[in-house]
Amino acid sequence: MNDDFRSRVIMPIVLPIVVLLTMAAIIGAMAASFLWNTNAGALMLAAVAAGGILFTVSLASSQDRLGKVRGSVLVFAAALPLAAGGAIAAGLIGDVADEDRKINVEPLIVVPDDAPVIAAENSVEFCLYDDGGECVPTDTWEVEPSVETDQIAFVFDNIDPDGTEHNVVITSLGGTEDDPQPGDETFVASPLIPGGTEDPFISDDVTWDDLPDQWYFVCAIHPAMDGVGTVVDEA
Repeated sequence: MNDDFRSRVIMPIVLPIVVLLTMAAIIGAMAASFLWNTNAGALMLAAVAAGGILFTVSLASSQDRLGKVRGSVLVFAAALPLAAGGAIAAGLIGDVADEDRKINVEPLIVVPDDAPVIAAENSVEFCLYDDGGECVPTDTWEVEPSVETDQIAFVFDNIDPDGTEHNVVITSLGGTEDDPQPGDETFVASPLIPGGTEDPFISDDVTWDDLPDQWYFVCAIHPAMDGVGTVVDEA
């Protein structure tokens, strides 16, 4: 293979592919670094990245030819944001809790407009809102499957004034309707939510159609908060 064939045929094809793959890898790595950092960490990383890009472009455009030293400086300036972000995201620098990372930010969760709402205002029983906006204690919960999504999506509203944590666990129904008990199969377990906050929950592996006609719901840390749920259709 002569040099002319390499320069006229191979390089015009291979070089753009290599450049595109390199750019995709850098962009993907930067995106992952942003998502796996906190808001403050992502802003800091973006500032460092912008500074590194400006410095690299400025130095490269002011030189007709780069020597080894200047070339090394350019590589360092371009790679520093990626290395710093990767180190923070991997936990090598600082101690970032998983729940604080941007990848867990709640605007990424889309809640259907017709998602059912259940609430907790004490450690005795759940409550459901009536037409007047009052949360009425209940041990029964009728749910119409969402028309917007097949996933189990509901809003759990923890209005406990003491700030106590609650959640909702949905299992198969054991015992009887008059004396309900958790069954052998767990369908959904929402995270614990502190009192005074509202949190949507979407299960990505269970649908309303997967539930039997009747099921059991309970708070994981307050067994007295329990009841029987029923999937009903609009008809």
